Amino acid sequence: MTEMVPDVFERYENVFLVILAVAIGVFVPAFGSVLEPLITPIVIFLVYSSLRGLDPAEIDVSSYAALTGLSLCLSYLVFPIGGIHIAQQFLSGSAVVGFGVALSVPTTTATAIIWTRFARGDVQLATTISLVSLLAAPVVTPIVLTQLVGSQASVPAAAIFFNLLTILVGGALLAVLVPTSTISDRTVERGSTLSILLLIYTSTASVELGAVAGSVLAAIGVVSVLLLGFGLGVSVLCGTVFGLDRARTLPVCFTVALKNPAIALLIGFGYADSLVVVAIIVNYIIQQVVSALVADAVS
Repeated sequence: MTEMVPDVFERYENVFLVILAVAIGVFVPAFGSVLEPLITPIVIFLVYSSLRGLDPAEIDVSSYAALTGLSLCLSYLVFPIGGIHIAQQFLSGSAVVGFGVALSVPTTTATAIIWTRFARGDVQLATTISLVSLLAAPVVTPIVLTQLVGSQASVPAAAIFFNLLTILVGGALLAVLVPTSTISDRTVERGSTLSILLLIYTSTASVELGAVAGSVLAAIGVVSVLLLGFGLGVSVLCGTVFGLDRARTLPVCFTVALKNPAIALLIGFGYADSLVVVAIIVNYIIQQVVSALVADAVS
């Protein structure tokens, strides 16, 4: 039993750290306002960490064109449209807007690749889909978000476009200008984890999480689980219909269902209501837990 504790902590380390960051944000929110101006640079670093060390020779878009197109269609069209209808069955107002933001952003590059590798799927396919999804985000994300929540809240499409373009270009420039040998992979990995935790802390510190009703938090948690199940289910169904083997179905599943929390929080800060950010944070925690369980089950 004692041997299982370290294994569980290692497997779910990021989940525990995110929960810790949320707790600190609730009980020690004073530094949140200090960190808010750093949100964009932090997200730029996270984009850099996703692009760092990528070998263009490994990105075989031509061979994976059909599967990449399928994943993007599911990720930016089927999953958001179906997902927002699920959210509307349990929630309303700003909480739905939060899920609209979470559903409209690109895949979370590093996590999708990591879980694909752990589950013994096609890592090259996951890498290709993730990169194309990220590159498409400045144009596609504002359009998808407007369609999802445009009737419930104003969507600053132009601001979102320029913010996403800024972080994408900034991250790409860092990846090109900073030699891989300058910073060790371990340092970048730790920096990425710290960056996510700072974003979570800053987001939590900026909202009054304690003022959110328990029933609303529970509903947000239920919707997060249902959305992830929907995303994974649709991906598996498409894999079966198109005759994909297990190795190729897995990266489609992860790249469709796992959305980028850093970019979602960057957009979420543009909304005044705290429930937008709360929905994004809870959804991120749930997707990490369930993804770990799925990877465990199929590896």
